[in-house]
Amino acid sequence: MKNKKLLENEDAVSITIGFILMLSITLLVFSGIVLSYYTLSQHSKETAVRTSFDILGSGFASRVTSMDTLVNITRSYGGTVNQLEYDFSIPASIADESYGINITREKIFMEAENDAKAWIPFNSSGIINEQIYSNAQDYTLWYDNNNNTMKIKQ
Repeated sequence: MKNKKLLENEDAVSITIGFILMLSITLLVFSGIVLSYYTLSQHSKETAVRTSFDILGSGFASRVTSMDTLVNITRSYGGTVNQLEYDFSIPASIADESYGINITREKIFMEAENDAKAWIPFNSSGIINEQIYSNAQDYTLWYDNNNNTMKIKQ
């Protein structure tokens, strides 16, 4: 008889259901906040990488263009360029991400490990087709007079 009364007793049901509902709602709200923060921080990191890529790529494009202009002006006045070098450094990482730079005659394409990408257009009459990575920081951009190309070495 006591078991039957125990099973039919509904005195504590509303307290239990209220507790379960409050716990569930709290967990859902907390999970939403954590997920939103993570998404926002990842978006901020990707934006910072893209902005840094724009700055780094624009600076590098101006260096290549300056070297190209110097060679063309020297040649237009009948001179020869025997040796022309420009030392530069790149950061080892941007926002804790390593990256690669692919340089062609028309553009500089940069890509990080977190899939952040940027490209900077520029125009060079000299032939350049190089790829560098952020694992080495110090590079030299040099003009090869024999092939009329620009190259990058560590």
